[in-house]
Amino acid sequence: LASTVVQVLLLSLLLANSVRLMNNAVSASLDTTIEQNASMLHAMITAYSERERLDALQDVLGELLEGAEQGLVYVRIVGADMRPLVSAGSGTDAPLPEPSTTRQSFVEALTGSELVHVRRPLLLARNEVGLLQFGVSVSVLAAARRAIMEQGLAIAMAEIALTFVLLSSIGFLLTRNLRRLLEGSKAIADGHLEHRVSTRGHDEFAVIARHFNIMAATLQQRVHELQQTAESLRSSEARYAMALHGANDGLWDWDISAGTAYYSDRFCQILGLAPGALQSSPQALLDYIHPQDLPGYRQRLIAHLKGESAQFMFEHRVVPPNGEAHWVLMRGVASRDEDGRAIRMAGSLGDINLRKRAEQQLVHDALHDGLTGLPNRAMFIEHVNRALAQRRRGHGKLVAVLTINLERFSLVNDSYGHAVGDELLRSVARHVGSLMRDGDVSARVGGDQFAVLLNGLDDSLEALRICEELVALPPFAPSSAESLLHPRCRVGVALSDGEREDAESLLRDADNALHKARRSESAAIEFFQPSMHAQALRALKVEAELRTALAHGGLEVYYQPIVDLSTRQTSSFEALVRWPHPTLGLLSPAEFIPLAETLDLIHDLGMTVLETSCRDLRAWRSQLADPTPLRVSVNLSARQLARAQLAEELLSAIERCGV
Repeated sequence: LASTVVQVLLLSLLLANSVRLMNNAVSASLDTTIEQNASMLHAMITAYSERERLDALQDVLGELLEGAEQGLVYVRIVGADMRPLVSAGSGTDAPLPEPSTTRQSFVEALTGSELVHVRRPLLLARNEVGLLQFGVSVSVLAAARRAIMEQGLAIAMAEIALTFVLLSSIGFLLTRNLRRLLEGSKAIADGHLEHRVSTRGHDEFAVIARHFNIMAATLQQRVHELQQTAESLRSSEARYAMALHGANDGLWDWDISAGTAYYSDRFCQILGLAPGALQSSPQALLDYIHPQDLPGYRQRLIAHLKGESAQFMFEHRVVPPNGEAHWVLMRGVASRDEDGRAIRMAGSLGDINLRKRAEQQLVHDALHDGLTGLPNRAMFIEHVNRALAQRRRGHGKLVAVLTINLERFSLVNDSYGHAVGDELLRSVARHVGSLMRDGDVSARVGGDQFAVLLNGLDDSLEALRICEELVALPPFAPSSAESLLHPRCRVGVALSDGEREDAESLLRDADNALHKARRSESAAIEFFQPSMHAQALRALKVEAELRTALAHGGLEVYYQPIVDLSTRQTSSFEALVRWPHPTLGLLSPAEFIPLAETLDLIHDLGMTVLETSCRDLRAWRSQLADPTPLRVSVNLSARQLARAQLAEELLSAIERCGV
């Protein structure tokens, strides 16, 4: 199209120039014709005017111009007063037209009226000055001019048309291949990588098309590889996202060199913040770490950045905007440059608050009584050891350990049920806790037994005062019973004296004092005395030896005669048991019968005495000739009498011995 426009412009300029040249040539030819006619007419007029024969001139010109349509068309001669003297040719009756004075008028005559009017001055007879005006027809020149112009225009139009056709054909041939390349490029851009361009021919476009197809095939292969890589990456990201979602962790990324940080939405959520609320700087996180955990966090992080650890891992607390501390697990790994300097670090933040709370609860449950919430024996021992350590560091204050036994607790359980018993224990725990001072600790160390640590005592009187308040238990009203209970307790007290400097010893001594208080009829409070420890050791030794004596026949039966004073004869015998101890000598029943009852050995001991008495009685009867029957009385314990099968056991033993 551009070439056609240029061609049209050039041809237009050429035609315009040709018209200009043709107009100039026609004007020159017309000038020559005018001058020739003017000279001819001037000669004729001069010849006739000298003889004053203007009429003859009129006739001659009339004959000359009659029917003239080309060349000289009309002639008029007027005098000085514009009076017509001679008029010949066409249009003699019309007014004298204005002459054509310029070349432009000639050109206009060629394109318009096709008649050129020429006016010249004329010297007449008697020196009269007149005017000669004649008209020259230019129709032939105009027709020739039009023919030449039409022919030139036709040639120009034909050339333009031919040029347009040729250029269009060439353009079509050129753009057809370009269009195929354009369509191929558009198809590739739209994602149709399988599209190929036709490669017919051996011209430059075919070469370009072949290279285009090679490029498209290479691009298709690369895109396929990228798609496979992207699919693998998406699968990996999906697995990683699922793992993170399952782990419920947040992500963080710290660009150490740039000083910027990225925190995921889940990371912000764990901190109790809205997504994106945490600023992209490492310092922003430090503002939420618990002040007590911040030094450890910094120390562990710096150690990892220095390369002292393979992985950064730290459990700490964060403080969300609501102010409630929250446990998290921070993990991360640093990437390093060739010099080993950490340049980037990334990791995750896990919410371990539930686990830490569960661990704390487990620790609490392991060290506290589930019913009363008081510390248990293990935690109480730890508190006592800590108090003794403070005393050894020179605090100079006394430490006392109290053991408290709730009396007749089993009776409450048997009478009202274990639920009421639990209520009673909680009531006693509240009473004991209400009397604790700063630094004192109360604990439940057994079913119906409590322990108290009194720290920082000035003397034993202060401990006695607190014990008196402890034994004054308030009345207890069970929720499921209408009666009011009046619980009682006894207290054993052990004071630290420099000799027993461990918690177990103090608690043991307090237990010994409690045992003495429980055996007492009136004393509800007993302080430990050194002799109690010796007695306790002796009781333990006697217990072991009593079990051995029962198992190996170490007890002896003595018989005390019962005499009838009226007849002075022996009526029967009473069987008395004695224990010939290898180191303590002969022990009376008062020294080991209570112990046997406590150890639940009294029935075995009683049956041993019964069987021994039956065997001795049978032996006596076999040795005596007197048929008088012998009788032996054997004592039974109250615990034995409570046994439902006692009668069967007694009869079986008697029959077994053959009495």
